[in-house]
Amino acid sequence: MDARTQTIISELRKRLERIYDSRLLSVLLYGSRARGDAEAESDIDLLVVLDGRVDPGKEIDRTGDITSRLSLEHNVVVSCLFVSAERYATEQSPMLLNVRREGVAV
Repeated sequence: MDARTQTIISELRKRLERIYDSRLLSVLLYGSRARGDAEAESDIDLLVVLDGRVDPGKEIDRTGDITSRLSLEHNVVVSCLFVSAERYATEQSPMLLNVRREGVAV
């Protein structure tokens, strides 16, 4: 993972910790940046795993200013998806299977 990606993820994680505190269980990088085949314009895809019930739309609204600011500051799209720990552990959707297979905890 390149230094710019690490910086962006580190800043995002700090902000998420402030918002979610102990509800934040993990942040997983997935996609081309996790696989190591990203190009300069590749986005940063993150799955945020939270304790308890999760309404993904509300969480995107809650964190949209943060991801937008980081995207604009660093000229890269930062994308967060939100899921409950239970759903992450049990759901067999192609998306979550892929994150479990290739995701990198950050």
